[in-house]
Amino acid sequence: MSFFYQLVCVLFPEHCPYCGCIIDPEQIACEKCRQKLDKRQKPIIRGASGFRCVSSFVYDGSVRRMILRIKYHERVQYLPQVAQILAKDIRTTYPDCRFDCLTSVPMHKKDLFKRGFNQAELLAKELSKLLDIPYEETLVKVKRTKKQHTLNYAKRKNNLNGAFNIIDKERITGKNILIIDDIITSGITLGTCCKVLNRAKPRLLCCATIANANARLPRSAII
Repeated sequence: MSFFYQLVCVLFPEHCPYCGCIIDPEQIACEKCRQKLDKRQKPIIRGASGFRCVSSFVYDGSVRRMILRIKYHERVQYLPQVAQILAKDIRTTYPDCRFDCLTSVPMHKKDLFKRGFNQAELLAKELSKLLDIPYEETLVKVKRTKKQHTLNYAKRKNNLNGAFNIIDKERITGKNILIIDDIITSGITLGTCCKVLNRAKPRLLCCATIANANARLPRSAII
């Protein structure tokens, strides 16, 4: 380890994404949280408007705090750590799928400018490296919409109508595509993206997220 890298580690130490305590740079979580991760249940498999989706965690407890830190406190350095766990669950859930590309749920340009980054895109690019699958931008969000979590189910279904367009149909036709987001709740956002992509007739569309906000697991499974 170089002196410069050691100095950076001292001045800007890495933190556990789940509890916030200081950890070594090569760790993905502190020992306490790591033990809980090792004991967690199997990946959560749910549908997103008829398309299969795997999630690594229930959106609760320290996982919820971690995702909120990423989105609203710019802790994007947590994403490579979390991506390692999700990559493992993707391999387990889709063992026979040879995906041609990874993509992500896009943000409207005004929302992207306001936040400064799209956490789903950053996560997908980390997964691209871990899984050795190229990342492709396949969709653009052309209509600014209300935040899905602020709406009831009926309004969520209509909120995203006409919100997404395909960038290049030829890059999608006949391909196996895995679309990434940070959270799945009702499945409408991911499902809408999949339905739009499906117009270009891909061979397969699957989804993956860090957490599932609508899953129900025993409290012991929530870290």
